[in-house]
Amino acid sequence: MEKIYELDCNIDHLVDIEYDIFHMPFENDVLTNAHFFGGKEFLLPDKYLFSGDFDSVGTFDYITNDLRIPIFSKRMIDLLTSLGDFEHELIPCEIFDFSIPHEKVFEDRSKWLFKPSIELNKDYFALRPLGNYLEMDYEKSEYEMLSRLPGEMGAVTNLVVKEPVGGLPPIFQIEEKGGTLLVPESVKAELEAAGLKGLVFKTRIV
Repeated sequence: MEKIYELDCNIDHLVDIEYDIFHMPFENDVLTNAHFFGGKEFLLPDKYLFSGDFDSVGTFDYITNDLRIPIFSKRMIDLLTSLGDFEHELIPCEIFDFSIPHEKVFEDRSKWLFKPSIELNKDYFALRPLGNYLEMDYEKSEYEMLSRLPGEMGAVTNLVVKEPVGGLPPIFQIEEKGGTLLVPESVKAELEAAGLKGLVFKTRIV
């Protein structure tokens, strides 16, 4: 069984701002993270609109955002999908330079309608995993239980999953750590070899 890593975005470059991109408000946006990872029954917008730091946008392949959802470059998504099949949904993202005042960006702010002259980066997509969770092997894994919350799992220091027929998919989740994206060591190696930027791999699953 391959070693498994948590995939996260690197925040080391963030100094004066909290995220690379910030969303334009929409109905129920406070529930985005829960709906995003909650399964197929939750519908998502057709696309997400963001203002962003154009020093980061276009440079990093995994960008931080205030919706706290995985937003990858097309290059990264193409690589992941080339490494194996996994059920997912892609939601397009349109990003404009946040140094431009909103009154110069939108024809109609009530509909977030852009002026024709505004440069948009459309090379990023939110990747929503839709497949079933893989099963954690409790006998082989090393983990801690939370003393203050009986029955609730804390840190997982060595994650072992029950490998499905056909092997591990390029990216997946386990129910015990919903919202955490996991990749096998072979996929980690491919992503690193491709020189993708903005990725962090953690052996400790928090």
